[in-house]
Amino acid sequence: MQVLQVTARYYPELQFGGPPQKIHDLSRGLAKRGHGIQIVTLHSNRQRACQEVHEGIDVRYLPWIGTEKWQVPLGLPTLAAEVHRADVVHCYGLYNLLCPAAAYLANRRGCPIVLEPLGMYVPRTGHRRVKRLYHSLVTSRMATRAAKVIATSPTEFEELADLVETERLVLRRNGVDVEFFQHLPPGGAFRAKYGIADGEKMILYLGRISPIKNLEQLVQAFRQADFDRARLVLGGPMLEAGYARRLGALISDLDLANRVSLVGPLYGKAKLSALAAADLFVLPSLFESYGLAAAEAVAAGVPVLLTETCGLAMQIHERAGLAVPVGVSELSRGLQILLEDVEQRARLTCRRDELLVELSWEGPLSQTEELYACLVR
Repeated sequence: MQVLQVTARYYPELQFGGPPQKIHDLSRGLAKRGHGIQIVTLHSNRQRACQEVHEGIDVRYLPWIGTEKWQVPLGLPTLAAEVHRADVVHCYGLYNLLCPAAAYLANRRGCPIVLEPLGMYVPRTGHRRVKRLYHSLVTSRMATRAAKVIATSPTEFEELADLVETERLVLRRNGVDVEFFQHLPPGGAFRAKYGIADGEKMILYLGRISPIKNLEQLVQAFRQADFDRARLVLGGPMLEAGYARRLGALISDLDLANRVSLVGPLYGKAKLSALAAADLFVLPSLFESYGLAAAEAVAAGVPVLLTETCGLAMQIHERAGLAVPVGVSELSRGLQILLEDVEQRARLTCRRDELLVELSWEGPLSQTEELYACLVR
């Protein structure tokens, strides 16, 4: 089967969060099962057309005009040629013009379309009126053309019921490359680099430095918990300069400059080293359609504290960590339980191995493969 994956952001541009890695993992898994995979995407800061291969996956970058945040794709004849070769077209994300163009071309040809909104359908931060207008003008048309629409959590499934009828909705979780996180390097190098003593507890967050991640409440919760010896490490790209400044000001105002570290993005071996050094991983987001970073922490053997608004929350809760409501006091209490109460932590994480089976890519790959085959038939 020939599958065309269309996404505005793709691996290795991991500064845009979990989707580039997720789409790459899914593509590699399908390729290993014998399917032909072609990626069509845009490079965030390279406007020319080019073609590259990333870990065996062929990636075609289209030229574009505009800004890094709002790109208008060019080279539509190239996109049309790739659509013509495909048995199925899978479009990821909503706030881009590449996926609507691919859906239009696929619909004209009669090629089945799968739409995966990546948790973007409900506007939660910034320019909400503009996003609703975009949905009425663009998203609704894409959804009409899609044979199936994929939600990655029960919460997203319920939200997307306002966009398409439930018969066209598919609940399919994401996965994580469990094997990649099974062999961590020693964490001492990471601790030494950032001046974290061996006896000091380390709380780790990995992800974008963005309002949707609710990091201000996490910093306030850390201050409220008032640990004797603990460090909060926030790792991730700072693409929203205003929020990064606001977060830095809060850290300074709370007199936490020596206890909260903004360390920038951590990828590959640096991410593994950070996970190896961590005593606890925290994902305090206001919303996550899935929560890939939390799944990776589980695979690495790190206890996880996350908010109930993350798609993965109920799977992790009392199996590999603790899920709490959004709020400073709730996060603070969760930090105290998982860092200081040894018996509680052991009880809340005792089913991690059982959860790992559910987090692997095998199930989602089979479900996606079967979905494509059904649509092609």
